[in-house]
Amino acid sequence: MGTFFTEAQLAAPTCPDRREAVKLLVDSGSMYTWVSGSSLRDLGLQPTERRRVLTIEGRTTERGLTEILITLEGRTLHTLCLFGEPGDLEVLGAYTLEGFGLGIDPVQRRLIPAILYGA
Repeated sequence: MGTFFTEAQLAAPTCPDRREAVKLLVDSGSMYTWVSGSSLRDLGLQPTERRRVLTIEGRTTERGLTEILITLEGRTLHTLCLFGEPGDLEVLGAYTLEGFGLGIDPVQRRLIPAILYGA
């Protein structure tokens, strides 16, 4: 078992045809998807609010947050995304995975359809 990366396309909701390809570390332990702030700004995105988060190193910090369009495995949905800073990993987090109805197969290192609970 181990970690793996997946490819995604990102876009601003106001300009869905202008996309950027990224490789994201799949991490269901991270609540949000994190992407380089410079990449998000290149797409014309700005933070709409700030969120306090606990980093993988155990530090509490604040990061900008915005809504993006993300394409995974041929499907495109809106999701929340944190503005990463230099040194931050680019991560596909649980909020986005659940929005797509995806789970993780840690043995074959791939995304799989998940059974979601409605209650």
